[in-house]
Amino acid sequence: MADLKPAYLVCGEDDAKIDSWRGRVRRRAEDENGPGGLESLDARESGPDEVAAALSALTFGTGTRYVMVDGVEAWKAGEIEPLERELAAPAPDTVLVLIARGKAPARLTKAVENAGGERREYGAPKPWELPKWAAERAQEEGLRIDKEGAKLLVERAGTSQQRIAREIEKLAIMIHPETRLDGAMVAELACGPDGGQAYDLADAVVAGDLETTLRLAERLTSAGEPPARLVWPVIRRLREVHRAAELLEAGVADRDAAAALGTPPWLAKRTLAAAKKADRTALARALCAFADLEVDVRSGEGTDEHTGFTRALARAAA
Repeated sequence: MADLKPAYLVCGEDDAKIDSWRGRVRRRAEDENGPGGLESLDARESGPDEVAAALSALTFGTGTRYVMVDGVEAWKAGEIEPLERELAAPAPDTVLVLIARGKAPARLTKAVENAGGERREYGAPKPWELPKWAAERAQEEGLRIDKEGAKLLVERAGTSQQRIAREIEKLAIMIHPETRLDGAMVAELACGPDGGQAYDLADAVVAGDLETTLRLAERLTSAGEPPARLVWPVIRRLREVHRAAELLEAGVADRDAAAALGTPPWLAKRTLAAAKKADRTALARALCAFADLEVDVRSGEGTDEHTGFTRALARAAA
């Protein structure tokens, strides 16, 4: 993106590459213009006419203006005319990035190209290419995984790129500070397609999202996951975010707080972001809920394991 075009249409089935594109645009916009430097719109809520109006609106910014619109595959060809007119004479120092999951309307592609823009299409890896993709994705997370491990990881996680990426993140946490994975380690540690949802469950509890928490817990336990295997990811995530919140409230700078957490840099960044949105008192209450659950289970005086786990989740995410 050294020589910027007035418009980009990024489309295809490779979610990882598209998400990487989105991340680069956001970083560039915020590096140049500071926090909030990227204007983001959702095509499912804002039609081509609203995007065209936003592009033509005057702003008081001095640098390059970045506008990103997600979900443009939802637009119909007959709706695109207002944006076509706007792109026919694009505003100076403005970069429009349109994101389509799957195919974008042909009329939108033509409008972007006629404006001097570019279309970037990323097809999803073929099934036999997924192990190589998984190894490359692991390398981005600071892991080295051998061929046997990459093949087994795809077998365990399934063909969803997002699920494979989530499983890689989980493995990075589990083996930290080690950075090498082989087939034996993947066999021992990697979960099936539903396994990574234990970490989604932990994130939902931290976020205080009660509805998602209970829905994921029901899905996982119905699939045969025992509560005892789900408790630890939740407690560990609560402790990480609680610790980060303590550091931030004490005035510790983000960089120093990340180092103090002792986790991989990408995870520390996510943890700090979650801590900034969380209520430390609520996190402490959530940890107490699971401490009470442990006492009840060990004493044998409480309710059965599944009921106790559900109640602890409800208290923690409330």
